[in-house]
Amino acid sequence: MVTVNRDGLARLVAGKHETTLAAAKLAIEAIFEVIRERAEAGDTIRTAIGSFNVRARPARMGRNPGTGQPVAIPETRRLVFKASKPRTPE
Repeated sequence: MVTVNRDGLARLVAGKHETTLAAAKLAIEAIFEVIRERAEAGDTIRTAIGSFNVRARPARMGRNPGTGQPVAIPETRRLVFKASKPRTPE
């Protein structure tokens, strides 16, 4: 498995589409910005590679591991990605 960060992804896109690294970075940032904005608005974003949506984790009680005292943990919201099923070659 290979991990690619944003800069690495921009280099791959720039090489594949014969564009500048700056243009590829702008395009990638624009895609991430749109996903972030639509997810914050409550939309599910479906793409060819999978879908993005926000899931809420309800508030709950936890414990401080050092003292054992109960601690209230507030509700959190997370952006979740679910990969689409692989396509079978035709």
